[in-house]
Amino acid sequence: MIRLATLALAVSASAAPVIEYSTTSDWGSGFNGQITIRNQGGENIPGWTLEFEFDRDITSIWDARIASRTGNKYVIRSAGWNDTIEAGRSLAFGFGGAPGGVTEGPRNMRLTAPGSVTPPAESTSASLALRLTSRWTDGFSATLTLTNTGPQTLKDWTLTLGIDATLTGFWNGAYRREGSSYIITPAGESSSVPVGGSAVMGFTASGEWRESGVTCQLAGGACSATVQAGTVNPAPGPGSPILMEGESASGPVTTLLPLAQGVTTVKLRKASGEAGIFRVISSNPAVVTAAVEDQSVRLTALAPGRASLRVDDSVSGASRWIGLRVNGSDGSPPGLPPYLSIGSVSEDSAAHLNFWRAIEPGARNKRVDARYIYLNGGPLYGWDTWSNEPGGRAIHYIRNSRSLGMVPFFVFYNIPDGGESYETDLAHVQSASYMAGYFRNLKLFLDIVRQESPDDMVGIILEPDFLGYLAQNAGRSAAEIPAATQAAYDTGVLGGSDPAFPSNVQGLVRAINYIITRDSPRAWFGWQMNLWASPAGGYTMPIPGKGVIRATDFTGYELGRDAIAREAAAITQYYLDAGITSYGANFVSLDKYGLDAAGIEPQAAADPAASTWFWNSDHWNNYLTFVQAVRETAGLPIVLWQLPVGRINASRESNPYSAGGRFPDLPNTIQRYEDSAPSFFFGDTFGATGARLDHFSANRAADPGLSFLSDEVTWSEHMTAAARAGVVCILFGPGVGVSTSNVGLPPSDDFWWITKAQRYLSLPVPLPGK
Repeated sequence: MIRLATLALAVSASAAPVIEYSTTSDWGSGFNGQITIRNQGGENIPGWTLEFEFDRDITSIWDARIASRTGNKYVIRSAGWNDTIEAGRSLAFGFGGAPGGVTEGPRNMRLTAPGSVTPPAESTSASLALRLTSRWTDGFSATLTLTNTGPQTLKDWTLTLGIDATLTGFWNGAYRREGSSYIITPAGESSSVPVGGSAVMGFTASGEWRESGVTCQLAGGACSATVQAGTVNPAPGPGSPILMEGESASGPVTTLLPLAQGVTTVKLRKASGEAGIFRVISSNPAVVTAAVEDQSVRLTALAPGRASLRVDDSVSGASRWIGLRVNGSDGSPPGLPPYLSIGSVSEDSAAHLNFWRAIEPGARNKRVDARYIYLNGGPLYGWDTWSNEPGGRAIHYIRNSRSLGMVPFFVFYNIPDGGESYETDLAHVQSASYMAGYFRNLKLFLDIVRQESPDDMVGIILEPDFLGYLAQNAGRSAAEIPAATQAAYDTGVLGGSDPAFPSNVQGLVRAINYIITRDSPRAWFGWQMNLWASPAGGYTMPIPGKGVIRATDFTGYELGRDAIAREAAAITQYYLDAGITSYGANFVSLDKYGLDAAGIEPQAAADPAASTWFWNSDHWNNYLTFVQAVRETAGLPIVLWQLPVGRINASRESNPYSAGGRFPDLPNTIQRYEDSAPSFFFGDTFGATGARLDHFSANRAADPGLSFLSDEVTWSEHMTAAARAGVVCILFGPGVGVSTSNVGLPPSDDFWWITKAQRYLSLPVPLPGK
């Protein structure tokens, strides 16, 4: 434990508070830490704020919130319910971060409270403009522009927003609900707004858009709110301007049209009754081609698979999207394609949906095989409450995915709620009341899957990090760790002729698998595994501080690779013993880390060899060694999930969005960070000099696809190697909001990822045996 004295706290107390930091767990590639504030004085400390410098990336926090971060400086505030530290009492909050190997805790700690700072000589004020950007059946998206109208810079500001809607997502800031209002805090550079300057944020919400009733309060100042209607894009739904035969202007429209192989002709008409001049395009002409014949569209289904049909009316400018599913010769719906498929994270926001709807020929197309979304937040105030109907987030995600010709994947992530850690997860699974809510929540989700997609594939990735925390910290098997599995019976989710599962973690895992198989037999599901889980008995030498994948940095390549395979097998065995493959589980999921390499470690861009996460080709080949060992031990195919989308700078990839141009470099700022994952899997040629050239041209693995000449490095594609290692699908996407994004209008990576994805899909890698 590291004890740190406060540097500034001007409250009337007989003794200054003491701040203590301790690292509660550290696994090399990441860590958990805790800060305890002990109020040794005779008076309460209200409205506390803690500032410090820390050379680690804090990726999750509980019992507090990150008000702002600038470089290595963090500003931490209370979670709301613990706003006051009572006299003679202590307060503690925890966080997770990366990389591990923490030897020095936070520096220059400064605790303040309202009574400890000199109030500003001049008042602060701001105006808030709320502008509608898109609207759909049960929700909308909007931007918030906060303009500093006061006489001094706004620093570390907090805004209270009153709005008659339920926020479901936020960017360039963070929010939490308090009663009927939301507390908004900024992200990054937006935490400081100069006089006359503005901070722009945005959000998605469920509910109806209203142009009245919006209020704002600026902490320590005045705020006035205005509402602007904005311009919105129509979304398919009742009232669609383009209809197929059998649809009515006021009724529901088709989101998925099943087809047999061969030719199908579908009549089109405009809801207005006027003649239309239609144009059609298929997102996947390898599966379905489309051509207009007067007021009809001729669909030629070539092979089992999925596509999205875009129908435009050149008279009115209206558009319509219809999902197309070509069944097999026996009439059965297709699963994943027979090639190594790819997918992306994707919300149901207008910016994301309109991104996928921009169907075009060639490299500017917007097609992937699958997309995924998080169902998280816990069973009390989580995903199922974020819309006007219970579970609406899942309902509309399935419908929209079908219209886009994509398989919907859900990351079901509800053992934690607001924050996660070994201690939090363990407390939750051992709480009968929490797990009762969890099983009811799971049952609601599976009922939605069965109702919305009774004959089609839906992917489910279960509880990231949960079993990894246990493997790393518990020191015992899942069968030896108590869990409130009985809650499934108490709630009626299990009973009657269902099996009796024991009240331990193994029983809990097996019960979850059984319920999925029983209630949603078309679901395609698997559990997520962690590279860092590291149970006893695997790796035969100390795991490097930079993680097991970097083992070959310190050993001969063959020795290190063998150790990586043994560690992967040991981790997998822990998960197998916990029951992850029981009751017909379909796959095992693996990630890398949820942040881009240069976002985790700011120094990584200049000196990638000294970083933990900016992997070179050797490290990625080590990763595939790990993947193959998991595949061989578990006996199930692998889904790679949440691989970062930032690229290595100086890419030589031709840019179809800029005539004859190249993609610009990422500046390694918020949402525009470098990583090497897509460069490795898709392949690329990129420029490099100095330390970067040394790192990215390294080839201890003797990879035949790596070459370099002067200041230019070439990595060939590694989708073929991934397929040979047992990977059947790669789901890319940022793990947190500050990471580089590959979707949106525009995506923060300048369309590089989606361009590479289209070029890969034009000639995808067949899966072995397909």
